[in-house]
Amino acid sequence: MVVQSHFHYGQPIVLRIISQGRIWEARPEIVVQDTPELLVFYMPPGTICKDAYENIRPAKRAATTWSLRDVEWHFGGKLRLSIPGENYSVIILRNLDNTLRQWYVNLEEPLKRSRLGFDYSDQILDMILTPDLSRWRWEDEDELDEAVSTGLITKKESTNLYAKGNKVITTLQSGKSIFNGWENWQPDPAWPVPVLPGDWNII
Repeated sequence: MVVQSHFHYGQPIVLRIISQGRIWEARPEIVVQDTPELLVFYMPPGTICKDAYENIRPAKRAATTWSLRDVEWHFGGKLRLSIPGENYSVIILRNLDNTLRQWYVNLEEPLKRSRLGFDYSDQILDMILTPDLSRWRWEDEDELDEAVSTGLITKKESTNLYAKGNKVITTLQSGKSIFNGWENWQPDPAWPVPVLPGDWNII
């Protein structure tokens, strides 16, 4: 399989969540930055993604099959920032009127380059922050507890996820991280809404 080592500004790519060796979600996004320091991708309103519509908890996916359906991103623009090799991404979400909606920290396995873009596996636990970063809360703690109780992940791994999340929050709230300032970024108005290529489902 040929893997492209560098994607250029404005290029459409595909980000896929892999669960139990299968595609859980596939999203066409636009490259804003692809450097050793930071990966940045943008998804505009109206983007059509493939998503597993069944509500299958992570701990039960190994013994379950699922199908994917078209889902339209009906919120404002979504900007995803990832440090290569790190096990989280910082996502900046906007409302349809372009005001800042929230910050979202997604704990995940490091992004892996594919021939189409990047693949990764979700680590369940997330964090949601207010636009000014002053307040935040955990997301999907119940799913993480279930994953621990069923042996999908260990208690130590769960503890490490909480520690990582707290570290990222501290970094963001410092105002001096590589992510701070990106909330002021605006997309090129000439960019078309990206679409999934025909071979998006081939891993």
